Amino acid sequence: MEENTQNKSPKKKKLFALWVSIFVVCTLCAAACVGYFVYHRVLRASMNDLYDRARTVRYVKSDSAPSEDSASGGISYSEDEKNGDTVVTIDFNLLRETSPDVYAWIEIPGTDIAYPIVQHPKNNSYYLRRAINGSYDVTGCIYTQNYNSRDFSDPNTVIYGHYMSDGTKFGSLLKYMDRDYFDEYKTVMVYTESEVFEYEIFAAVPFGTKHILLSYNYTTEKTDAFLDEVYAVTDSRANFSAERSDVSDDKLITLSTCLKNSSRRFLVIAKLVKTTPVEGASDVG
Repeated sequence: MEENTQNKSPKKKKLFALWVSIFVVCTLCAAACVGYFVYHRVLRASMNDLYDRARTVRYVKSDSAPSEDSASGGISYSEDEKNGDTVVTIDFNLLRETSPDVYAWIEIPGTDIAYPIVQHPKNNSYYLRRAINGSYDVTGCIYTQNYNSRDFSDPNTVIYGHYMSDGTKFGSLLKYMDRDYFDEYKTVMVYTESEVFEYEIFAAVPFGTKHILLSYNYTTEKTDAFLDEVYAVTDSRANFSAERSDVSDDKLITLSTCLKNSSRRFLVIAKLVKTTPVEGASDVG
């Protein structure tokens, strides 16, 4: 009887050691997950705070004289008077303290899209999984590749952003599958230090995975071949608000994100309708 008990004891010890090891590994994994979650919450909160500080809005009414707000350096109105034009100012110096690659700001008024645009000079995938301060961030940045210039003078500037289910980054672009949403939020604003570009959305389509900037000869064909393929899309989720011939000579921006549960892309395409010089831009060093 004693011999049988002694034989079982080592087995129990091994089993106990195994469960302790499993517990330790699970605890470490849980701690790592919590740490990862907290790190990214802190990182994103920090980035959002930076974006809020970099963006200011002035409200301008044409039917009355504004009062100068010396604290903000802008034009001040009470809440019930903020029904005129808005003037958005981006502090690029503040943003570049975090990243020298910030060169523009994009927003779609009325939506959650309001972010800086970055472009790495050499590595076109650098900001795919990084925040603008270079820290790892699975949500990445809103960015362009160096195939495009930074002055939005190209026939088609492609702007990339991840689809995020919580609506951040380019998460709300898939809402353009809905016709009412498509018709309501048509304006895209792009701000640089020297100019403000206003674009009008005219197409939103599911698209293939081809590299748009490397698949068409924009030097000789402008945007013709690209637009031919866009207008050939017959997917029921596609929306258009302009005839093909009405946009072929316009400068375009194409917002590109992942198509949910698919390897394909979803594109929201807009044409340039207005360019406004930034006051005092000539003084920018």
